[in-house]
Amino acid sequence: MRLTISSLTALAFATALCPASADEAIPGKIILARASEEAVILYDATPEVIAIVHDKLDDAAAGKRLERDALLVLAKEMPDIPDARTITVRVTYTRTGDVNPAYGTPTFAGIERYANLIVPAGNARSDRGNWRQGTEENAPAWASFTIVGELPPR
Repeated sequence: MRLTISSLTALAFATALCPASADEAIPGKIILARASEEAVILYDATPEVIAIVHDKLDDAAAGKRLERDALLVLAKEMPDIPDARTITVRVTYTRTGDVNPAYGTPTFAGIERYANLIVPAGNARSDRGNWRQGTEENAPAWASFTIVGELPPR
């Protein structure tokens, strides 16, 4: 089978549009930054923050949604960090600045660190409290979700 550049482009585009698994249902990008006893996962929640601004959610509802997403990120990454004692999920998003007149698009204004989810790995592995269900009501008491930044105006 011979593939041309245009067919490769079409294949890549189609692959990008079709999620390969349920794991990709988490909006944003996930990076396992440190896989050690004190594990750190970076979660870029920019698509979710855009949805929060679009939906005009208040701070409490937005915080609950991002906490739920951080727990889903934790559940997805747990198999890759079996030796961790504590796990931190850092929730960040990309800030935009003024619209650049030359390009007609907003400029990059940095990364906002919104919150930290810190959990004892033993509790997370045991699924105590059924936290892996992914609902906002199932946020476990043993997980510490601390907001350290701000969301964009809504």
